[in-house]
Amino acid sequence: MTARPEIDERLLDEALTWYRALEQDDADWDAYTRWLEADPLHGKAFDEIALTGRIVDDHIADLQALKAAPAADPAEIRTVSRRKWLYGSVAAALALAVGIPALRQQQDVVYATARGETRHIALSQGIAADLSPSTRLVVKGGDPTKLEVARGDVYFAVAHDPGRALSIRAGEYVVSDIGTTFGLNLSAKAVAVAVAEGHVSVAGEGGEATRVSAGQQLIARRDDRSTRIRPVPAANVGSWRQGRLVYDNMPLNLVAADIARYSGKTITVDPAIGDRPFSGVLAIGDGSELLANLSDLMAISYEEKGDSVRIGAAAVR
Repeated sequence: MTARPEIDERLLDEALTWYRALEQDDADWDAYTRWLEADPLHGKAFDEIALTGRIVDDHIADLQALKAAPAADPAEIRTVSRRKWLYGSVAAALALAVGIPALRQQQDVVYATARGETRHIALSQGIAADLSPSTRLVVKGGDPTKLEVARGDVYFAVAHDPGRALSIRAGEYVVSDIGTTFGLNLSAKAVAVAVAEGHVSVAGEGGEATRVSAGQQLIARRDDRSTRIRPVPAANVGSWRQGRLVYDNMPLNLVAADIARYSGKTITVDPAIGDRPFSGVLAIGDGSELLANLSDLMAISYEEKGDSVRIGAAAVR
């Protein structure tokens, strides 16, 4: 892979150092963010390293075989360092080893979290994302302005830049933004977009775009493509980052989808009560008490069978 001409070896060294540092549990994300913001080239260099690292991970067996193969000059193999494998020579190595051209233009970068895990991602161009548990964010083709929330809940903080067009796909909907702070939640039932600052545009496939401004939340049902906009306090957007889930007249189906991600359970809701609104605050903890807490706050019952749960109306006494 050949870096852009303005990205020199010194800058690639810095980016490689940060790439390795962010793999550690005690990574200094604040310092990394300051480094990104110090120069637009920093983000470009980091993208080069991150994408190359992804390609190396996907094709490590081929690269190991290539390194072990005889060469015209044995000394050349002895001098191939891990650093060179992470940039510079990778495109040529992959072309020889697996015969895949133009991988850089095609390779997606995927960030995912497991149950109980959260993650902060600082992309280039002033785009940052906090991933809640059981969430998957895809950087399409390695381009930080073309994202996809494949599942879960993501809190985005995007620096204002009229010259940059950011698009985020979530199911059948696309969110467009040039600079704002908002949460994007994708479940099997709906897409929910809540804006804390600025505004975003949300459009379904083949439909007109809807503007969602600060203090508003759009809920788009995935079954009938209906949408509605409702008020939401800015402080409640991304409340999961403070260890709590805050709801104000939220359909039970969507509350249950959140609980499923945090608890690791497969949860179904009786269709008769799926649209019943819930208002209240649930403390997340380790996710194991969310269902019990929900049943204490609204008239429901639930039955557990292994990792499956069915929620129904509370029995009449």
